[in-house]
Amino acid sequence: MHSQDRRVSWGSRVPAVVAAAVLATLGAMYYFTYEPAPEVSVAWNGQLTWDQRTALERRHRLVRPRDQEGPTLSYDLLDTRTANIQTLVARPEVLDTGSIDRRQGTIPADAPYGVGWMWVGNRLPVLRSRGVVPAIVLACGLIVAYALAKEVLARRKRVLRLLAFLLGSRRPRFQNAGERLSDRRGIVP
Repeated sequence: MHSQDRRVSWGSRVPAVVAAAVLATLGAMYYFTYEPAPEVSVAWNGQLTWDQRTALERRHRLVRPRDQEGPTLSYDLLDTRTANIQTLVARPEVLDTGSIDRRQGTIPADAPYGVGWMWVGNRLPVLRSRGVVPAIVLACGLIVAYALAKEVLARRKRVLRLLAFLLGSRRPRFQNAGERLSDRRGIVP
């Protein structure tokens, strides 16, 4: 391998290793913190418009609304940080809440589970923004795929020989065989 090929190879390997580490970290974070979201109920002020309520739901990570009775809705709460819960219960638009310890701003251990799931990414400000995690996964996947393609192209002869070996041929059929040798009788096939 020439020194220029090595520079090109290292130039694509380092970002690929970093991207693979980011993907592995995200995967591990998701695997080890994936859990059912707690179910909470929120009684909203009757004067609240649909747009205002939707904005508050988005801000406090209240998802999958289900009707209970009147202005009370049941939600899955994805952001269970104390600061988020205390801000939610202190809002004048919220008349009452269920399954929330209002004094301490926590969810009791015996709170019912909702229908959805949450992970630590729902509590981190950067990762909980809409579309950030899919964008990170896509970008890292493209970086790794680019580096792999570059490595395969740099080693295509070795890959072709390996492929030919795996297919059971002495030489790859897709290479030009050149001149054919004659057999003992002098006949060229």
